[in-house]
Amino acid sequence: MNAEKVPLPQNNELPLNIRESKKHTEGLESIVWKTLVQNKDEQEKLVALKQIKREQFATDEEMRKSKEFYDFLKGFPKFSKFVPDTLYFKARMSSGEKVGGYALQHFWEGKSLDKIKDEELYKDPDVVRQLLEFANAASEILQKTRKEKIPKPDFYTAYNADTRAVILGTVLANPRYSTNVVISEKPNENGQRVFFIDTGVNSYERMSKIAENYGREIGGRLQELQFKRWAGKLQKILENGKIK
Repeated sequence: MNAEKVPLPQNNELPLNIRESKKHTEGLESIVWKTLVQNKDEQEKLVALKQIKREQFATDEEMRKSKEFYDFLKGFPKFSKFVPDTLYFKARMSSGEKVGGYALQHFWEGKSLDKIKDEELYKDPDVVRQLLEFANAASEILQKTRKEKIPKPDFYTAYNADTRAVILGTVLANPRYSTNVVISEKPNENGQRVFFIDTGVNSYERMSKIAENYGREIGGRLQELQFKRWAGKLQKILENGKIK
């Protein structure tokens, strides 16, 4: 989906004819809905509709920060292909409701990492190769956020995942259990099957400099270590052709 070609909301209301909607995942700051919509030409498309729960996120300043963060991710050469095109906007879900912040992305049918067993995840060499590229790019982007002192991507596990995944993915920062990395059932036109959807939008890190610095300097270093460990495992799987 080309974000620039998506029609902007009219009269500050979503221009979407929503046919079906199901909660995909939920973070501290946002909910991502897997949504089947019908456009003005009556064509149905599957999209990810990210609803920001904090009302203050609908301010112009917070929306600008969110857009800047997305531009940062898309501008990072090794990481950009994992980030779907995204349209950020303020809107009302329906007449009379409060204005909220939203992000619209293309959505591919698939599963998040925390819901995939090793045997399934590592059976396709193309997926393993893309995961290795993702792990290495994520390590570099975490280094860059520390160097430039900017918020980092949310590689953690949403609290609505099962307990084991939350412990491994959030407490121990193991990216293998992230709810924000999706493996699609089929590749897109470029052969891509690994996608990163940042449900956290990092607005919580902007609430205070203490939270932002801790997330970047402490949490980010632990995540980088875990990404490098995972990259080593992925490299061995590619070399050996099987899980050890």
